[in-house]
Amino acid sequence: MAIPAQTFQGKINRTRDQSEPWWPPLTRAPKGAPNIVIILMDDMGYSDPGCFGGEIDTPNIDALAARGVRFNHYTTHPICSPARAALLTGRNAHSVSTGWLANNNAGFPGYSGEIPREAPTLAETLRAQGYGTMMVGKWHNTPIALSTPGSPKDSWPTQRGFDWYYGFMEGETNFFFPARLMLGNSLLPIDEYPKEFYTTNAWTDKAIEFVREHRTNAPDKPFFLYVANNAVHAPLQAKPADLAKYRGKFDAGWTALREARWQRQLAMGLIPPGTRLADSDTTIPAWDDVAPEDRELFARHMEVYAAMLDSADQNIGKLTQSLKASGDFDNTIFVFTSDNGGTFAGTPIGAFRNNRRYNGLAAQPIEEERKGLELLGGPQSEALYPAGWGQVCNTPFPSSKSYTGGGGRRVAFVMAWEKGIAARGELRKQFAHVTDVKPTLLDLAGLKTLEHINGVPAWQPHGKSFAATLRDANTATQRSEQYYECWANRAYSRDGWLARSLQKRGDAIDMDNWTLHDLNSDFSESIDLRARHPEKLRELTDAFDKAAWENLVYPLDNRTMVQKLADAATRGQPSGPRTFGAGGQTIHRGVVVPLIADRSYRISTRIEHGVADQGVLWSVGELIAGMVLYIEGGALKFFYNGFGEFSELPPAPLNAGPRAVTFDYEATGSRKGRGRLLIDGQPAMDWQPLSPSLMGGFHEGMDIGLDRRCPVDWRLFEKHGVFRYTGVITGVTIAPGELSPDSVLRATAPV
Repeated sequence: MAIPAQTFQGKINRTRDQSEPWWPPLTRAPKGAPNIVIILMDDMGYSDPGCFGGEIDTPNIDALAARGVRFNHYTTHPICSPARAALLTGRNAHSVSTGWLANNNAGFPGYSGEIPREAPTLAETLRAQGYGTMMVGKWHNTPIALSTPGSPKDSWPTQRGFDWYYGFMEGETNFFFPARLMLGNSLLPIDEYPKEFYTTNAWTDKAIEFVREHRTNAPDKPFFLYVANNAVHAPLQAKPADLAKYRGKFDAGWTALREARWQRQLAMGLIPPGTRLADSDTTIPAWDDVAPEDRELFARHMEVYAAMLDSADQNIGKLTQSLKASGDFDNTIFVFTSDNGGTFAGTPIGAFRNNRRYNGLAAQPIEEERKGLELLGGPQSEALYPAGWGQVCNTPFPSSKSYTGGGGRRVAFVMAWEKGIAARGELRKQFAHVTDVKPTLLDLAGLKTLEHINGVPAWQPHGKSFAATLRDANTATQRSEQYYECWANRAYSRDGWLARSLQKRGDAIDMDNWTLHDLNSDFSESIDLRARHPEKLRELTDAFDKAAWENLVYPLDNRTMVQKLADAATRGQPSGPRTFGAGGQTIHRGVVVPLIADRSYRISTRIEHGVADQGVLWSVGELIAGMVLYIEGGALKFFYNGFGEFSELPPAPLNAGPRAVTFDYEATGSRKGRGRLLIDGQPAMDWQPLSPSLMGGFHEGMDIGLDRRCPVDWRLFEKHGVFRYTGVITGVTIAPGELSPDSVLRATAPV
């Protein structure tokens, strides 16, 4: 630790024998302070774990619940980044600039996607009081524009309090081939993953390694471990053995299985006697109305989902066993929960290629979906289950992720501490919110919130500690009210009453379509009392408006996913060509995408080519979407993956020598386009249709000289692996042209 001269308490003379050294005392946590482990699931519904009524095998989650308490009325912000920001800061998400996904900066204070430095994270707070801090998994609290290697790293995990970080920065990634696996601030130089690699396993293995390293070097220092799973978020991908375990387990369909979960919840006492099962969403057909030829496909989606949660549970068991072996288990506070509930985004039929929707592309017809049955759940799929299964996940509530109904807001919550919480297997019915977790953990550990951070006064948490509730089931609820907003959907809860307003995405916002629910008698938010209690509704809507102004919620934004993500795609519009050299790591998609997104462009490659040389010259994207230019058998070849719409250009013979190889793309409108190859400036073919135009939605950027990690063309990958080019590449230049005439990006591009 550096010693500022003005605080030095020793004595300094011209020589050491005339001076007195002094060392500032080290910051130490209170003696006996507990370790803290937060296990955050992604898009897991309220009823999925066994201890919340699910039929999926979760013995290790259930064991934590049996050693501690479950909350049946815990709520969260109903989408990824805001929930994570609120969990880490203890503040309402909009107030820390994270009102929506961190991917983009919408240009308003509540929506920059970057947590202000004045709001200390739990990791920063614990580290300042003597804890070691470590994180594995999904971050998703930094905008794409600030996630590139050349961007400021103020909002990266290791700059926000984590001593160690291993994971990925964005909202989702391939479970078998993560696009950008980070260690600290550095992209790990991985060209090919081991055959058995799977992110959920990798997070646990690295977490155990971090804890072991910490404990070896600091045997008495408590630690904070944040395990931020990307399971069970799309793409739904599972290990073959786990998937095999669930074959046929969901053949009864979503209608019967939802009712079965509801009945188990009633029998367990998890939900109050007489709780109604919320009416099925009007967009979701009853299972009996599903075409018989589609039932196997639809059931397979849920088999994959169950296998993913089962795998996460296995890894929780592995982690807890490691902590038992090290002697840390008894004095570790465990928190297990989810960032939000299950989703309806998979539409009534599900999606083999879920990422098409991020690009405004129509869903595949059911006939095309059926073709993916045998590949579903493997690395070649990027699937999301049909909405009927999301409704099962959220039993007994209505609505889903990104909406402010119970299915989006209310999630499973477990807390256990062998040494400090005497309750075993008990249920807590008090209202708690995600912002309460940080104050509660600090309270339990005997620690304080920070008064200052980075030389300025620290913003204090909005949350309230529920530590007393953990010790006494009869303690009064510490929280009486909370606002919610996500994607223009709104809600306000006060003293057991809930007002909520759900919007149809992309439509004009209806400011008056509120419903009213008495949660004291209507746990599942199933009965609208608006007409009977107009004065109560006005009280709650006025309270929402006040909270919205105070927390930077406005302006409400109900644009579509494509329109909102376009904010990120148009930041830093390209002003001219960019040239990249060979031999470096993958170029971040945040650099590449603006150069090619729904626009015309030219990619020129200069090579020294030998007669026997072959391999990939460059690749952009992955199995979700992308393109790859390569040489094989003396010919130049090009493969285009337009979100599952595949095209190839005619092979072009290529002679040895110094060559200039160019790919031209023209965006012609309506997401259509065409391309051609040129050799030494001369067209090697006529223009060929290549559609749809690429925009965003894929995770990998550009590789030069090989196709790293997740391939663009699975057939090429099976044949050649990463297929390194054996000649010499002297440079690749991307020259952006005009945006497509009708591009959605034109509407959001800065002027």
